Amino acid sequence: MKMYDQILRALIIAALSAAAVNSVAQSAVSAPDTAAVSAVPEASGAAPETLGKAADRKLVHRISAILARTKGLDSTRILVRSRDGSVTLSGSVTDSSQIALAVNTAQSVPGTKAVRCLIRVIEQGM
Repeated sequence: MKMYDQILRALIIAALSAAAVNSVAQSAVSAPDTAAVSAVPEASGAAPETLGKAADRKLVHRISAILARTKGLDSTRILVRSRDGSVTLSGSVTDSSQIALAVNTAQSVPGTKAVRCLIRVIEQGM
């Protein structure tokens, strides 16, 4: 009987813990996030975070391709990252005019919400 009571207590504690974690997770979601999740069609079969990651990957690819074709910009040392449409440019260029060119180019790509620039100027040969 003692073993049964211990198992029952453990199950009750686990259930209460799961309920507490679930309620905390639900209260952390803000109204805009909930609206974005509900706007995803149920029949798609993909999780909303997976769709967001795919959109970020496409945005990074488009920005990287456009940076590579931009005249006057050496984008070989520029890393592009995106999270929910907010783009971060990092890496290095040889002069400061290339930084503004990279930022302006990234901002012009459809789907870019904001651009954070962490690009440094490093003299050539260093």
